[in-house]
Amino acid sequence: MKGKKKLVVLTGNAGDGKTAFIQLIEEAAKKAGGSFKKRTDNGCEFSFNGFEFETLYDGSQDFEGTSNDLLLKVFFKPFDGEKEPTVNIVKIIAINEGKLRDFVLNKREYKWLGKHIHHYLEFDNYKLPDSLAFINLNNRAIVELNNATSIFDELLSIILDEDNTKKNWEPCQAQNCSYSSKCYIKYNVDSLRAQKKGIVVKQRLKELVLSIYLKKQKHITMRDIRSLISFIIFNKYTCSQLQADIDASENLLVRFYYNNAFNKVEMDRMVSILSEVDVADMPLPKLENHLYFLNPKTELKEHLITKADSANNPDLDYLEDYYINKPEGTSDNDETRKLNADLFLSAMKRKLYFEGNDEYLNEQFAINHYSFLPYRYFETYIEFLSTGKDPQNDLRNDLILAISKSEKIYNDEVGRENVCISSNSSKKSTTKAFYGFTAADFEVVLPDIGNQTNYIEYFPDHIIFRHIDKTASLEINIDLFEILMRIKEGYVPTSIEIRTFFLNLEMFKRRILAKRSTTVFLTEDDTNLYEFKKSASGKLVLSKM
Repeated sequence: MKGKKKLVVLTGNAGDGKTAFIQLIEEAAKKAGGSFKKRTDNGCEFSFNGFEFETLYDGSQDFEGTSNDLLLKVFFKPFDGEKEPTVNIVKIIAINEGKLRDFVLNKREYKWLGKHIHHYLEFDNYKLPDSLAFINLNNRAIVELNNATSIFDELLSIILDEDNTKKNWEPCQAQNCSYSSKCYIKYNVDSLRAQKKGIVVKQRLKELVLSIYLKKQKHITMRDIRSLISFIIFNKYTCSQLQADIDASENLLVRFYYNNAFNKVEMDRMVSILSEVDVADMPLPKLENHLYFLNPKTELKEHLITKADSANNPDLDYLEDYYINKPEGTSDNDETRKLNADLFLSAMKRKLYFEGNDEYLNEQFAINHYSFLPYRYFETYIEFLSTGKDPQNDLRNDLILAISKSEKIYNDEVGRENVCISSNSSKKSTTKAFYGFTAADFEVVLPDIGNQTNYIEYFPDHIIFRHIDKTASLEINIDLFEILMRIKEGYVPTSIEIRTFFLNLEMFKRRILAKRSTTVFLTEDDTNLYEFKKSASGKLVLSKM
């Protein structure tokens, strides 16, 4: 707004909030007395603080009969030539990176601008002139675990009307709605807004959303998060439909927020991904055995769940209905009752994930809410993402041991001190050989997005394991991290897991093999291990480990 930038370029996917970002700037200028000259559905022109502003919401499409190339030619006209423009302008554009590259770099007139765009797109953390800003909203983090003002928190707060300024939920109060005591929407909203219980439920919902962000399966946009929050709270039913279902005495348990979050038939892409980390699918035998025989209406609230601010729990009636109508014994093969048992146990586990009393769960079952997640090493992963610190190299050494074990070397000391990669020798040979690359030549770091953190909300979505010369690096998302940590403990991955997660790992190993190894480890029986290396005098020495 002070005119320090002559060009601001926003890139990202549809739904990332590029247009909303630009409109916030326009709104701020309008409130501060900016003079608007022209406004269309694709941007506007205005004067503010002695500068001429122009915005373009979509620089990748034609608009109202004007070709995209002509739109861009007019927009970028001040940037013709070999020097930075001296006029008092601020241009703000949302555009696809590919389109920006094709338009600017293929035209000779944009020598100054083209050079900086090329260097920015091709070189990591290229320092742009102060008058240029490139903001990639693909790097925007929609959730940050320890940040109460993350995008997720802000959107949730708006939808919940937490400060009650809009009084969105006044019609749902008991004095205004006779269905309030049985309404799952009111229960969902109250569960998230409650002073005590709400803090727990929101934090655990954030952890779930963070887990799908860290999966990196799909890019998550602002639009996606709004849709996800909406479905978790409301499902897809109107008040009149809900009331008709209550009058018809339907069991509405599947529509409570903790079941909505893992709806396995919903086509919304975020709900679909969230269903892949369904907390009901995690085997917890001791707890499940206890829950199966526990009457939810009379016993659940005693110790297992966090004390609620309200005594209204309509879900317990629906849970009790399934509890009463479970199989009556091991010989009861009634399919409806068997389905009731599955629905009951799944719902109970999901409710406990969100509302469970961690202290009691730990005392009685040696678990906490993290135990419901499919990520045993979730806390370890998050800790490094949050701090970027590995002072004793414990994480680095664990990853090295995991990679070595994935190559089928079973000596923990050797596997931890060296990245060991199989020589892929003939299968007929009885001797296995491994190239060794010393652990000190590797490091674990976080991705660096340069000055992008000055403009956007950011939380890293992966860690990087790399050689210190940076010629070979492995991007590790939460799924690959989980498998590697389990391999370290002796887990043997399935063929599906290998096909899904190990492609990047195999490419990383190949790049490491391109380097010179000074040590080879040999074994015939995985027990007796020999080291073959060059001594200080240049001789090759074979010694038993």
